[in-house]
Amino acid sequence: MDFKREVRKKSLLRRYWYLFLIVGFIFLAITMKSSLGGASYILDKGDLQLAKVERGDFQVNVRGLGVLKPRNIHWASTQVSGRVEQLLVKPGTKVVSGDTLAILSNPQLLSNLESARWELEATKAESYAAYVSMESQLVDLENAASAAHYNYLGTKLQLDAESDLLSHGNGSISKLDYERTKLSVEQQKQEWRAQQLRVAKMQDRLKAMKESQQARLGMMESHYQRVIQQVEHLAVVATSDGIVQQVTLTLGQQASIGTGVALIADQTSLIAEVQVQELQIREVVIGQPVLIDTRKSQIAGVVSRIDPAVNSGVVQVDVSLLDTLPPEARPDLNIEALIEISHLKDTLYVKRPAFAAKFSNKALYQLSKDGAFAKKQWVKLGQSSVNRIQVLSGLTIGDTIIISDTSDWEGHSEILIH
Repeated sequence: MDFKREVRKKSLLRRYWYLFLIVGFIFLAITMKSSLGGASYILDKGDLQLAKVERGDFQVNVRGLGVLKPRNIHWASTQVSGRVEQLLVKPGTKVVSGDTLAILSNPQLLSNLESARWELEATKAESYAAYVSMESQLVDLENAASAAHYNYLGTKLQLDAESDLLSHGNGSISKLDYERTKLSVEQQKQEWRAQQLRVAKMQDRLKAMKESQQARLGMMESHYQRVIQQVEHLAVVATSDGIVQQVTLTLGQQASIGTGVALIADQTSLIAEVQVQELQIREVVIGQPVLIDTRKSQIAGVVSRIDPAVNSGVVQVDVSLLDTLPPEARPDLNIEALIEISHLKDTLYVKRPAFAAKFSNKALYQLSKDGAFAKKQWVKLGQSSVNRIQVLSGLTIGDTIIISDTSDWEGHSEILIH
């Protein structure tokens, strides 16, 4: 027997339950929309770096890294060759001009000194002997000239007497004897003149020989003194005051002429060698003030030289130090330098945001008054420094912006900060 099955109607709640889910989602979306406002991205405030726009004097600086270097530095080097027998200094030793740095040994130089000394003595003895011999010859010639003079005078007296007798005509002297006496006087006179000429020639020879010997002795003396200096140069000495930075020789090493022994620097006169990026060097000129930071002290300085060449993207700038050096100052100490390019009066500025270029228009995120939102704002930027940049328009004093890297969310015009 068949029974009729009763069909029950579903309730409205069971039939349209999904409508409640849709209404719930709509309500949740409306709630989130009211809390997010126009924001399409959410950030944690602890992950952000913020900065507030300020007004005041703004100093434009260029930053560079570098080291302190001695203004006066020199190598003490060998003047002669030799083997290192003693090293009397180490790096860090303070020396003054004339202090001995190292002692070399060279037996050949000592032998040369002895030979030069004996050669000089022998030359002096030979010169003296030759001079004495010529002086003796000169004396003999002078005696001969004197004898010839006396002979001439004696014969001349006889001629005068015979001339007187002959003039009286008493026949006591013959004409022949008179002529013979007259001829003898002329001969004696010629002999006397010849002897005088020999004396003059010998005097000239003696003078020339003396000058020649003096020149030779001078040359030998110069050679001897040069060898003495070479022996003295076996002791390598400092030629200026300072601190030994480096010693290149070792005991027993054979050093040739010109080998560097020690690098000596005057630590009382230092400069800073600063490396500046080539894109920033165009703003640096000689005479600009510089602040040197040694991590412990700050030293005022001034730009004194700019290298004309670029090396690996940087340019070296030399800075003369104006203040008294602090105790930690020493060669090769790492320093940081801020070169003052210009000084702007009463202007808006803010800490430099990431990737913000000077004289550019950049979209920055400006925080709302309550700090819950950040909205993208186009800002015109001006001069920039190491960590600050000038604001020309788009922001006012007291505005807060995000200065950390925003590249991950730069496609969103507004963000929520929680």
